[in-house]
This record gives sequence, C-alpha cells and structure tokens, in this order.
Amino acid sequence: MIRMLSRVLGLFIWAISAGAQAHDAEVYANIIVKPIEIHEQSATATGDKYRYPSGEPVLLAYRIVLKPGTKTSWHKHSVPLFAYVMSGALEIDYGSKGIKKFEKGEGFVEALDWCHQGRNLGEEDVIVLGLYLAQDTPDSAKPANCDGPQ
Repeated sequence: MIRMLSRVLGLFIWAISAGAQAHDAEVYANIIVKPIEIHEQSATATGDKYRYPSGEPVLLAYRIVLKPGTKTSWHKHSVPLFAYVMSGALEIDYGSKGIKKFEKGEGFVEALDWCHQGRNLGEEDVIVLGLYLAQDTPDSAKPANCDGPQ
C-alpha cells in the first residue's frame, strides 16, 4: 500500500513540477501529460505556507458538487487539500483575506486552519476534485465547522 501510495504521489508531484516548467502537453510513455495550473504551488490560496501532516499518510480523493445557488457552511481544513475545478466557477470567501474565484481547469491548495465559505454563483454545477493529503486516522480530512469569517 505504501509503495503504491508513493508511486501515485510521485506521479502527482511530477505533474505539478512539470506545470511549473511548462504549460504544454507532453508525451510520456505514449501517454499525453498536460500539467494542471496550480495557483501558488508552494502556498495556500490565502498565501500561507502549508505543511504535510505527521503520522501515517493517506491520500483521500473526493468528487465535490455544489449545485447552482448553493454554498458550503463556514469551515476550515486541518490537512492540505488540493482542489481542481472540473466544471463551473467556484467563489470562496476567506473573510479578511478576501474573495477568490476559481474556474474550470484551475487548481489550488485550499487554506489551512482558516475559516472560509465556498459558493456556486453560476448556472451549472460546480464540480471539484478534492485530493486530501491526510493522516491515516478517522476524520482527518473532515472539515471543521466555523462560526463565520475571520
């Protein structure tokens, strides 16, 4: 399991680093590899440095759907979350750190330990691939509720 996790993480890191060097698709072993643009690769969407959790690592992937006109509760994450917008446009209110908009084809590292709220202001579903770099403990990727913006 750890060996497979290392391979998947290695390919993911290779794709990210390729994105920092070039934005064109490349052919690798008869596979087309196109880097995903990541806003601030070494920082979260709010500009803060992120850290990997201690303990036994686990990758958790989720397909997150926000219907038109919906919003998330105010919440925060305790582990790094790479988010890739597969469709629609996602607006995130970070309170005193501003409002950011991420559209289809964009990726970002979500804020850590900072209350925020996501919104779908468009007319189509927002679909996000969420990849949590979590700990192998119950609920390590589960967001914590917040009272509101910071």
